[in-house]
Amino acid sequence: MPTQNLASVLGGAGGTNLLPRNVSNKIWNKAQAQSIIPTLATSEPMILGENSYPMVTKRPSASIVGEGQQKPQSQVELGAKMVKPIKAVVGLEFTLESILANPSGILGLLESEMSGALARQVDLAILHGRDASTGNAIAGAEYVNQTTNRVELTTPNNADAELWAGYGLVVDGATGADFTGFAFDPRMIGVLANARNAQTGQRLNPDIQMGSAVSSYAGQKVAVSKTVSGQVDASADTKVRAFGGDWDALRFGRVLDIRTKKIEYGDPFGNGDLQGRNCIAYLAEVFFGWAILDLSAFAAYEDQVAEGA
Repeated sequence: MPTQNLASVLGGAGGTNLLPRNVSNKIWNKAQAQSIIPTLATSEPMILGENSYPMVTKRPSASIVGEGQQKPQSQVELGAKMVKPIKAVVGLEFTLESILANPSGILGLLESEMSGALARQVDLAILHGRDASTGNAIAGAEYVNQTTNRVELTTPNNADAELWAGYGLVVDGATGADFTGFAFDPRMIGVLANARNAQTGQRLNPDIQMGSAVSSYAGQKVAVSKTVSGQVDASADTKVRAFGGDWDALRFGRVLDIRTKKIEYGDPFGNGDLQGRNCIAYLAEVFFGWAILDLSAFAAYEDQVAEGA
């Protein structure tokens, strides 16, 4: 039997429909770069079935024992979070003419648009439990904005104190969580930048420059995205302008087999037969999951001014 070449390897039905693996990886890598969740949270490997993450629900404590005294017994209680990954899908459709006119541009568009869509969906699911294309709730999802630690944002001059108030809710809580960073909506950056000294009128945060990236505030790590407010794609504004807390209490991961396919036949998106319209579709799918080990480890900062309060 002769050595197989590329044509024979891909000779099976649909074999030529899979995009190169490097394109699939580029799409996911760009999605991770655009999403704020991988920046703040602990990344974990996941499988398609149920994933279990152990939790300590009661910590053991040490005791001081004097000479000759009986050593006391401590107690520990363990629990677990069960996570089953969900699937995010993004599809694009092009006319054959557009691909023939600029094939390399199409692949560039694939990486940009598909990765952006996946990034927004990952953040929106984990922060707000929503589907990006409809804005509807994801059934059974646990998400960061379910935290009962809420802080009302009022005026720019009060913003710093209000961020610290959320810090207090987290670190003074019953679970004694740490505080490892903030997720800011871009409008929160504007609020902090406009905070001014009541006497002199000088800005309190002159290091925040218009248009520049903000990666830290008050010594805390910061990630900035419009997904923090929930106002992306078909999802409406939740009035949340920031989340802060112990991002180690959030575990995030994806199943390794991301598939990106070229589809030349059928009607995958309900637009009509692809061949009949001289069109080609591309579809990217990724399985991802997350576990929030402690919702009280997070605080949500809400813009009450925007609601007319």
